[in-house]
Amino acid sequence: MVPDLTIITVNYNTGAHLLRCLEAVYSNTRDLTLEYIVVDNASRPDTTFDILRSQFPQVDVLMNKRNVGFAAGCNLALKRACGRYVVLLNPDTVVGPMALDGMFAFLESRSDIGVLGSPLLSGDGVDQRVAGRGFPTPLAALFGRTTILTRLFPRNRFSARFSASRDPDRNEPYQVDWVSGACMMVRREAVAQVGMLDPGYFLMWEDADWCFRMKRAGWKVYCVHEAAVAHTEGASRNEGWHSLFLATVAFHKGAYRYYRRHINSRACDPTHLLVIGGLAARTVGILTARSVNRLAHRASGTLRPARPVGGASSEVRR
Repeated sequence: MVPDLTIITVNYNTGAHLLRCLEAVYSNTRDLTLEYIVVDNASRPDTTFDILRSQFPQVDVLMNKRNVGFAAGCNLALKRACGRYVVLLNPDTVVGPMALDGMFAFLESRSDIGVLGSPLLSGDGVDQRVAGRGFPTPLAALFGRTTILTRLFPRNRFSARFSASRDPDRNEPYQVDWVSGACMMVRREAVAQVGMLDPGYFLMWEDADWCFRMKRAGWKVYCVHEAAVAHTEGASRNEGWHSLFLATVAFHKGAYRYYRRHINSRACDPTHLLVIGGLAARTVGILTARSVNRLAHRASGTLRPARPVGGASSEVRR
């Protein structure tokens, strides 16, 4: 019997988050048949998977010998997926009651939609503004979700294009350019037509790229407000300075890959040098600021977890 959903979660050192994610899925999904595949990207040894196999024996676990990245990890599971729809679900998410049921029902009613996302809420219920957004352009460097200009002038029309906030009076599903891969339900027919995620993105931007290709192939991308999903943004990236460094570099490398593939594909265009220079400077600036902040807190004895990498993409999934 073909399951309704194949849920794919890529894990990297998220431990307790992963177990809470699984518990929420099985507790809060009522009327659907599920296939669940967890891909572990060479997490450090702990008891997580002993507990997982004991409490969730129905979950298929794929263990990688090295960290192959989010997109490549998802693709390993996509090759084995049997469900009518595929759900990409981050391990640091907690789906609300009937959230996946509602998303499934909406996709069943609309055969023209290839990808469906939901708002991602922080622990206190605040919308993280990552669920439905416009495709990034060079302006996103100035008006992306976490830039200084957006923080100073959050209601300006440029920033509004790159991040969709939850409107408490808006209940109907609405069309967007792309949704976050932290919680994304995808029609299998769309995957068969467009192909899997681009493994050239190690972490972040792969969801924007996938949605871009989906829309180019004629599929619509929607977001539904009533499917509540809580999200601890960047759980694996906040594990330490090494993880934050790798995530920051991966974010900016992914940004350039997206620019080269979907914004300006002319190989000899000199503007590529400007983009590379800008992204390199931004990488150095972020890492320098985080290093100074970390040293200051360490000196004062108030070291805090690293903040998530900011920008115009995906997990910024995440």
